[in-house]
Parts: sequence; structure tokens; C-alpha cells
Amino acid sequence: MRHRIAALTGAGVMIAALGAVAPAAASAQAVGPSLGRTVPAAAQAAATCGSWRWPVKTGSDATRYQVSRTTRFTSVNYLDSLTRPGSFGSYAQNHRIRWPEFRTWQINDTTLVAIKLEDDGDLHLRLRSSTGKTMIGEIPRPGCVSSSSLWKTGITAARNYVTGRYWVSLDRWHYLYKKIDIKGLGFFDEEHGVTGAAPNKIELHPVTYIRFR
Repeated sequence: MRHRIAALTGAGVMIAALGAVAPAAASAQAVGPSLGRTVPAAAQAAATCGSWRWPVKTGSDATRYQVSRTTRFTSVNYLDSLTRPGSFGSYAQNHRIRWPEFRTWQINDTTLVAIKLEDDGDLHLRLRSSTGKTMIGEIPRPGCVSSSSLWKTGITAARNYVTGRYWVSLDRWHYLYKKIDIKGLGFFDEEHGVTGAAPNKIELHPVTYIRFR
């Protein structure tokens, strides 16, 4: 997400992979499921897994067993209104630090504006409420999720559900404007200029369930 891949060249890199970024192969072709057209699977670069708060982002952190398994139904508007941490110290790199991060949240009937692949392998989902409030959901690349994560199965299923239907790109957003139900763990990210981020930088990260309406 924060480090561009030096080996990546060319524009319009399109990927139609089921949950993982496949190795480049000069002759490979993949079909964009929602478009009915062929896109080059060869035009890919291996993603580098992230590092900043990565255990928390993938559900393998030291406090993962303290996360409530009860699903709280909520809205983008409500999550946007929560107070974010004032700072992130070294403790936050492997621990959840605010109560929203210890909750499993589900937002129903919200709009998935667009999707985009990031350099750390995360799939960014831009969410928007009916009143125009926005936030990000992220689905990590399953290969970047430790086996100690309590949500690896859900992460993998959610990733496959999206990438099995729509192409994703490293260099531009794919706009969908689809109504979805989505569930994931609360997570406060740092400020790094993400389009569509919530004002308080709260996200659903990782996303563990998603369905198109």
C-alpha cells in the first residue's frame, strides 16, 4: 500500500485471480468475469505483504482472542463518527488499541463504489452510505495472512467472492456502484491519502464476509 513495486511497468495492469496474485507468465490469459473479455494475466507483479500493524490488519495479533464474535450491525455513518486514536506507538503494531477494533461489524445495503488492488496485496473496497459518508474495507491477500489468524478462512472466501466476479487493477479503480452486505473487524489506519477513506480512518480490515445484493 505504501511502497510501489519497482518491477511493475506499464499502465492498466488487470488481474483476474481467485484471491491471490499469480506469478507472471508471458503466455497466460485470464477472463474478467463481469466483463466477458480477456485481460492479460501475464501483466502482473508479485505483491509484497505489508508491515505496519500487519498482525492487526490480518487478525493474527496478540489480542485477537479478545475480539467479540458477536456481530454488531452498524452503518458507515456510525463508524465514521467514532473517535480515532491520537497516535500509534509500538504496542499498536501487534495489539488492538481502541474498543471498535475489538468488534465484528456488519454493514448491510451499502454501496460498493469501487475496488482496487494495492501493493501490499490488499484489495481496497470503497464504501459509501446513502448520505454520502465513506469508508474503506480491505481484504488481505490470503498468502499474506498467517495461519494463526482466526479469520483466514473468511478472508479467503471474501477475497475469492470478489475477484471471482470482477477484475482488479494495481493502477486504477474499477467502479461498480453495487449494493452489498459486508462484515469485518474494526481497524484504525494511519493517514496515507487513500481515496474514499473515512475522516477518522476507520476501516473494516480484514473483511471476512461480503455478498452482492
